Formats: sequence, structure tokens, C-alpha cells
Amino acid sequence: MDALTIFWVILAAILALGLSFSQYFFGKKRKFKNRGWFVFLRFVTWFALFLLLINPKFSSNSYYVEKPALLLAVDNSSSIANFGKADEVRNFMAELKNNSELTKRFDLEIYSFGETLRPADSLSFEEKQTEIGNALRELQQIHKKKTAPIVLVTDGNQTFGEEYRYLANNQNSQIFPVVVGDTTQYTDLEITQLNANRYTFLNNKFPVEIFINYVGLKNIESEFVIQENERTVFREKVNFSPENKSKRISAILPANSIGVKTYTAKILPLDQEKNKVNNQRKFAIETIGQKTEILLLAGILHPDIGALKKAVESNEQRSVTIKTPEDELNVGEYQLVILYQPNDSFQSVFQQIKDLKINAFIITGTATDYNFLNSAQSDFEKQANRQFEDFLPEFNKNYGVFQLEDIGFDDFPPLRDRFGRTEFQNRIRPILFQNIQGITTETPLLATVEDQKGRRKAFLFGEGIWKWRAKSYLDFRSFEKFDGFLGKLVQYLASTKKRERLELSYHSFYNKGDELMIRAEYFDRNFVFDPHAKLTLVAENKDTEQRVQRPFLLKNTDYTVNLSDFPPGKYNFTVKVEGENLSKSGEFTLIDFEPEKQFMNANLNQLQEIAHNPDHQVYFLNAADLLAKDLLGNNAFLPVQKSKQKMISIIDWYYLLIVILLSLAVEWFLRKYNGLI
Repeated sequence: MDALTIFWVILAAILALGLSFSQYFFGKKRKFKNRGWFVFLRFVTWFALFLLLINPKFSSNSYYVEKPALLLAVDNSSSIANFGKADEVRNFMAELKNNSELTKRFDLEIYSFGETLRPADSLSFEEKQTEIGNALRELQQIHKKKTAPIVLVTDGNQTFGEEYRYLANNQNSQIFPVVVGDTTQYTDLEITQLNANRYTFLNNKFPVEIFINYVGLKNIESEFVIQENERTVFREKVNFSPENKSKRISAILPANSIGVKTYTAKILPLDQEKNKVNNQRKFAIETIGQKTEILLLAGILHPDIGALKKAVESNEQRSVTIKTPEDELNVGEYQLVILYQPNDSFQSVFQQIKDLKINAFIITGTATDYNFLNSAQSDFEKQANRQFEDFLPEFNKNYGVFQLEDIGFDDFPPLRDRFGRTEFQNRIRPILFQNIQGITTETPLLATVEDQKGRRKAFLFGEGIWKWRAKSYLDFRSFEKFDGFLGKLVQYLASTKKRERLELSYHSFYNKGDELMIRAEYFDRNFVFDPHAKLTLVAENKDTEQRVQRPFLLKNTDYTVNLSDFPPGKYNFTVKVEGENLSKSGEFTLIDFEPEKQFMNANLNQLQEIAHNPDHQVYFLNAADLLAKDLLGNNAFLPVQKSKQKMISIIDWYYLLIVILLSLAVEWFLRKYNGLI
């Protein structure tokens, strides 16, 4: 307690004592015995009441011992099973868990990782991809304020993601790698990486970039080929030596017909090679007729312009041309026009859009001339003033014009625009609502509208969308979520196809190991999303003619079916709606490529690099006792005694109320007994 509080407590005691004496020793004509007890009881009552009013606070210290966490992160990918080490890994983990000295010193936490990190109840070793870097990053985030060494049980082979050795070197937690798999180096040729675009255009040529690695002690010669079915479309001789162990090959291939074409890239194996699975890589290219041409018109410089172009062009089927209103324009060459913060210099462009019935996407902001914009279009009118306002996004879960998902808008930064009331003339479909200072309004922040003639428009009332793209990258370590969201909006706006009651979303080809999800959206006859429909997919393998039937599951505002367990091949499929004469068909190709089967050895070198000890020591599955001994002998991982201070307010002390009630009750009975009542 501070000095002022102590003063008030002393004053309360004096005042309580004075009131008690004045009541029983002064002004009383009749004397009675044991007046001291009455004074004491009344003093207790008054003093307790005054304490409640003053409400002094006391500090209480408690002490406890905090054990360091020991994080056991186990590679749960199929490469562990391919090495034949699944049982050995399980036995190794059981030894650590059953080590009484370890459990006494540490709080053991067990995680598994493949594509994602998750708590490990059991190990299946069936995950098709491995990202070690993400697992290390998430473990660091979970225990960033706590001593938490990491025992990383893995073969060290990563199929996607950032290079984990650089992430590991920046971590505070010490890493103890446990090597799974053979560390012996065998003679091997391997296609380590293949880069190719997903789409190309008819009568164009497309590039393919291939990286090949060699492990061996002799000079060798081999041949690299690319085949379409059984026809060779590219061939090149390659030479390797102990000094020259890698090659980069660039191939340019023609696109002569529309559709999905599957290719096989091969490096012919050596006679002494042990693993020949990694000598070839299948890939596919979809040839399409033409790009979707989009015009981005802006009269000012702004970071939003670059973000919009990058996001829209992340899909290779689209091309964005940036121009100013002063440039010579032919709007009829484009399927969609994006108008960024229009002013009176956009007059002729708005007229062309109206005459040619071109779909448009209008984005406003602090530089928008609303007097001009209100007169140039008839969909809305905004009475904007000179004040600026920040608008946070609030996702509309009931938006049902086309499939969209919430990509974390609740955490996105606000967009800025002029403040003012907005009135809409046509029936508008909000995707995002405006949230102003924590209050969600019914005014759209992002919305679409479609008139009776099928012309489509979208409106975004705020600048700063580049911040959304950056925030999405920070959240997901990729621009994919944001670019996909904006891509769906642009696809809807750029399309002139009549809206249908059953819409499907899928890719033309997938790699084995990828998530193969087909999504469907079903509307009733009034084009309102129907969450009670029963949708079924029937797929047929073109080669084996085997048919599989799967039901769709409802997820938010669309239906999904997972076909990731399908074997490689070409498939036709049909989606049917039960009780309706409505169906839709499509086809896709599943390419036979499993990244986890490409590895023959554990990646010993990288695991040694991330070991946080002077000798870069790694451990093996038969050395659980040695690992436990080193962990127990490390003085950096000793338990720490900590204290916790807790402030207690006397008003929270319910015993004081009991004292007040008890003192009043005893005083009443004594007064009654002595005839004072």
C-alpha cells in the first residue's frame, strides 16, 4: 500500500473508534455492564465499512518452477515410409516419451508436419508434401517467449516452401536434428526442378526450364528428352563431372492445338543408378485460344495500380494494359475496363463504355471527382464532402452471385475514401460492407450489380487495396489468397456468359499429391443459393473405364468434393442435382508425379547446417539415449523459478462481509439480552 492509503486506513480506524465510543459512552442516561464489548463490535462494523469504501490493495507473491518445453517435431510425410523407417521413428519417439528424466526436466510437446504443422496424436507417414520451414516458423511463434529446444526428426528433404536452413539460422530456439534415412551418397541423376507456365496460347511457343543434378565421382554422358505421349519433341545431350554437377536446360515447345497436353521430361538413367523414379518428371500445359484483355485506366500514380496489375495477371489467361485518359483509347478491344479514381478527364471513356456495353469496375478514393462520377453513371450517387474516412471491410457471408471466400478481411487494414452518404439506384449485391470505427453499416464497400441486359459492374469505395495484398502475404506467406479472390471478381466481370443455376470451379489438370477439389455452386429457380440441395459427382477414368460416385459436401456458400485419392489418369465427370433435371460435365487430368518419391537419401548437409551446436552434430534413430543425455546436460535448459505478483483488492475479500454481518448479529443479540432494544 502507498502512504496515502495507509493515512486513510489510520483515519478510518480513529473515526470508527470515535463513533463507537460516542454511541455507548456519551449521551446514555442508563449505565450497563460490558460496554467495552459493545464498543468493540461497533468498531469492527464501522472500520470494516470504511475499509470497503477506501478499498486498499495488497500485493501477494507466489513462486513456481517453470520447466522448459521440449518440442518434438516429426516428419509425417510419405518419404519416411518410402525409406522403410516408419517403425524406427515410432520407436525413437516412444523412447523419448518414456524417458523419466526427460519428462521430469521438460514439458514434452509432440507435433507432426507435412504440408502443415499440427499436434501429433499418431503418425501415419502418408502426407504428400513437406514444408520444414513453415513448421520451424510456427513452433517459434508458439514458444517465442519461452525456452523451447526443438528435436527435429526428419529426412531433411523439403518439397515446397522457403529454404528452411535460412529460417533455422534466424531462430532463437536451439534445433537438434535427428536424421531419418540413408546418408550414403549413391551415383544418381535427378531432375530437381521443372518450371513451366500453366497456360499457353494457340500457335505460340512456350518455354520449359529444367534443372538436373548429378551425384557421382566419374565423368558421364546422358541424354535429356521431352516427350508428348510417345513422340519426342525435344532432345539434348548432357555431360556431367565431379566438378560440374548441375545443368540448366531451356526448351521452347510449340502449342499447335487447344486443350491440355501432357509431357514427360526424362534424363536417361545410368546403369548403376539406384533410384530411377527421380529421372523423369511429368507436366502439363493447357493451350487456350486467347487472353482476356483488361484495360486499367488511371489518371494518377498510386501503389494500387501495380497491385491490381500483379493480382489480375497472376492468372496467365489475363493481360492488363495500363493507360491514362489522355491516351488514345479503343475500349472495344477489351473485355473489362477498370476505372481507377475517375474524374472529368474520363468523360469520353464512360461514353464509350456505355455505347459499347462494356463491363466496368470502378474504384474510388480521395482523388475521385464525385460530382463528375454521379453524373457519368446511374448506378449510385454519393453526396461526398471534404472529409476523409477510413473504412474497414466486413465480409458478406450471404453473397451468392458467384463463389467467394473470406480471406481474413476482419484483420485487413482500412481503405480511405471521402465521407458521405451513398444511395444506389439499382439492386446491388454487397461483397464487403463498410465498418466505421467498429460499427458495421449496411453501406457496401465492395459490391457488384448486373442489369437486365446482362451488363456487369463492380464498385470498390476506397483506395489502398495494395495494403490488402501485402497483409494477405504476411498472413499466408503467399499472394495466392488475395490474387484468387480478385481473380474471381475479374473473371465474373470479364465474362459475358449468361448466368447458370449450376456453376463448377476446377482446374484442367492437377499433379498427384496436390489437393484435388471440385467446387460447385447451385441456385434455385430464383437464383438464390440453395444450401439444401444434394449434388453428386460421377467420374470415369478414360483409360480403365472405372466409374466412381462421390457426394458433395456443403462448405459455406459452395459445395465441394475431394478427389485427391484418385489414381493418375484422364477423367470425365458429371455433376448432377438430385430431384432436378440439371447436370454439368467436365474433364481433368491427374499427372503421375509424387514429390516424396523423388528422394533416395536423407539431406544430411542441410540438417548439419541447422544444428545449433559448435560441431553441427546431428543424431540418428539409434541414438535416443545420446540425445537425451545432451539435452539433460545442457545448462541452457534448466528449470527456472519465477514469481508472480498478484494485486488483491479488499473489496474482493468476501470474508470482510461475513465479519460485518457477524459483528452486527452478535451486537444485536447482546443489546436484546441487556434490554437495550
